[in-house]
Amino acid sequence: MDIIWSDIALAAGRVLLVGALFGAGLPALFALGLRLHAAGSGDLDGAERRSALTVVAYLLFAIVVAAVVTGVLWITRSSLHHYLGISLFGA
Repeated sequence: MDIIWSDIALAAGRVLLVGALFGAGLPALFALGLRLHAAGSGDLDGAERRSALTVVAYLLFAIVVAAVVTGVLWITRSSLHHYLGISLFGA
């Protein structure tokens, strides 16, 4: 049995990329959403309301919530199938 180091490096790189995306990317999207919401509502420096920024902020919040809910459902997919008979993600 030979160890294929290139496959191990590729798998480790994928794990690192996904970890960076979810570990830093989702909080960064949330922080950007907060900043855009504050700028869109006119709370910063007495600026006027800009509805487009508020809409983009809510879109970013929806992406973060969808990612979190999808992650929780992915983690609990076997339990959901076992106890409730709900089959998600091909479980």
